[in-house]
Amino acid sequence: MAELDPRLMGTFRNKMMNPRHFHNVCGILRKQKYQDLKCHHKCCGMIDQLSDCLGVRVHPHERENAAQWLMGCCVDPQNRDHRRQMWRMVCGR
Repeated sequence: MAELDPRLMGTFRNKMMNPRHFHNVCGILRKQKYQDLKCHHKCCGMIDQLSDCLGVRVHPHERENAAQWLMGCCVDPQNRDHRRQMWRMVCGR
């Protein structure tokens, strides 16, 4: 399984927790489906949406690595327990 860049994840964490971005990020994450997060193209699309929303520049190799990591997580954003798990990952718990 791919590893996330700690610097990039830290930047995303800080910006996601900002109340100005929080609701937009929740909307992006909630509209994804389990099948979307198993598709490389759709994972990359979600990463691009998040980076645009947060104003974070993501290099192509970072995006590729993040997409591989995300596809390996087996998270279903429509499942309430999985959403909680996703936020724990984001918050670093």
